[in-house]
Amino acid sequence: MSRIFERTSLLICIVLAGLNQSCQSDARNSTRIPPVVKKSHAQWQSDALLSLTELINRGIDTDQNYFKRARIYFEREQYSEALEDINESIYEQENVSEYFLLRGKINRELGDIDKALEDAQRAEALQQSSPELYVLLADVLQAKGRFGEAVNYLNQAMKMAPYDGSAYYVKGMLQARQGDSLASLSSFKYAMNVNPKLLRAYEQSIIILRKLKNPAEALNINEQAIKRFPNVPSLYFERGEIFNVLAKPDTALINYQKAVALRPAYEDALMRIATVGTQLKEYYKAIRALEQLLKIKPKSKDINNMLGYAYEKAGDYTKAVDYYSMALVLSPGDQSARNGLYRIRREEDADIYSTYDPNARASSGYKLLDTSRVKINVIRPRGTTNIRVDSSRKAKIE
Repeated sequence: MSRIFERTSLLICIVLAGLNQSCQSDARNSTRIPPVVKKSHAQWQSDALLSLTELINRGIDTDQNYFKRARIYFEREQYSEALEDINESIYEQENVSEYFLLRGKINRELGDIDKALEDAQRAEALQQSSPELYVLLADVLQAKGRFGEAVNYLNQAMKMAPYDGSAYYVKGMLQARQGDSLASLSSFKYAMNVNPKLLRAYEQSIIILRKLKNPAEALNINEQAIKRFPNVPSLYFERGEIFNVLAKPDTALINYQKAVALRPAYEDALMRIATVGTQLKEYYKAIRALEQLLKIKPKSKDINNMLGYAYEKAGDYTKAVDYYSMALVLSPGDQSARNGLYRIRREEDADIYSTYDPNARASSGYKLLDTSRVKINVIRPRGTTNIRVDSSRKAKIE
């Protein structure tokens, strides 16, 4: 009996030990820290924007938080929003060099070179001496044609940051200004590899390759740029220019239209649509582009002439005459407008005479005269009669 009790006790202990171990295992599993899911950079930026916006709304360190939010907008290439925020920072605190440096970089991206230079010089006056500042100064100075000063700042920047992509972009621009196209392409390539956000490096590479008559490589870089910047109209315009060189005007026209869809007032692209559309006899596409151009430049006699020609070729003579006449009002001696009006009058006269049916006249009882068989004598004025006078007789009148 005692043995049976011992065996039963042993079994109970084994079962309890197993249950205890299982419970401990479950406890360990339940308390295990789950793996941390890393946020993407874009998600981190979105969360940071929300936090900064809340702090700004609460009035906490507004100048610094506007500055931090402006940097995130700048990194996300939202330059208008970045400019609004950095202006608020400078309004709150006007003696911080970093604020002026960031505003200078934003103005450079927005294409306002004068304001970018002014901000960079203000940052330098406030004892800013970073490679970012020197690259910015070199960039805006070369854009203004002040190459000597640009080289000095670029040298300082490259001593401090020898592998900076923006510095290589400026170096490429200076090399291009000196006529060294191959060296500039090499610098732009390095800049794009180090900093893929340098849109201007792509644009300048494409332009140089087109001038070097290497459309295949220009098209390759253009495709890379469009993948990286799908909403930049100038890239589609350059793509159109490349296809024009490749004698593919149909494809070129499509790309010019994409550029205008992204920027309706893109004058160069509108003019290309007009010229290529006329070339392809797509007159109404040309007319739409020219009408948009005329809104931008209402007193351009050339645009009026082009509209007159497009309407003339489309067969709408009434509108063609209107535009040719306006061109003559803007420039009374314009020969293109005069020629256009002459062509239209000639066509209209031809249409009038083409409706004349000699058989219909004959059947109505009129007899036509064959003028080729009629001899017409020219009527000459009667000659003067000379009356001879006897000079020996003298007439005396009393």
